[in-house]
Amino acid sequence: MPILKTYYPTLKFIGKFILIYLVLVLAYNFYLSFYQNQTDILTIWVGKLVSGIYSLIGVDVQTMPIESEPGLKLIVNGQYVARIVEGCTAISVIIMFLSFILSFGKHLQKTLIFAITGSILIFFFNLLRIVFLGYILYAFPQYQDLAHRIIFPAIIYGFVVILWLYFILKYHE
Repeated sequence: MPILKTYYPTLKFIGKFILIYLVLVLAYNFYLSFYQNQTDILTIWVGKLVSGIYSLIGVDVQTMPIESEPGLKLIVNGQYVARIVEGCTAISVIIMFLSFILSFGKHLQKTLIFAITGSILIFFFNLLRIVFLGYILYAFPQYQDLAHRIIFPAIIYGFVVILWLYFILKYHE
C-alpha cells in the first residue's frame, strides 16, 4: 500500500504519542487514587513553593487546607483569592509535553535530557503563573475569568509550544 508508506512516519508518531500519553495518564491517575477526598502531596508541595515565592517578594501569603474538598486556599494579605487544586500542579501539561517529546525524539539521550529539563521548566513556569494569577485575583478580581480561563492557560500552553518548537529545531535532526 503506497499510501501507508507515505503516512507511516505520521501514523507512527501518533501511535507513539497516544501510547505514551495513556501510560502517563494512567500512572498519574494511579498516584491520585491514593488521595481520594484529600489533597495530594504534589498539590501541597506546589502550595508551599508558591507561598515561598510570595515570601521572597515580601507578600504575606498563606496556604491552608480547604475543609470541604481536596485543595488549598490561597490567602493573599488576609484575603482568600483562589484555590490550589490538583489541576494547578501542571502535571497534565507536563504529560502532554512529554508525550510529544518522547514520540518525536530520535536520539534517546538528547530526548530524555530535554524531556526532563523541559518538564522542570514547565513546573517552575507554572509556579510563577500561579503567583501572578493569585496577585491578579487579589488586585483585580474583576478580571478573574479572563485571567484564569484565557490569559494564563494561553501562557502555559504557549510556553509548551515554544519548548516543542525549540526541540524540533535544535534537537531533532
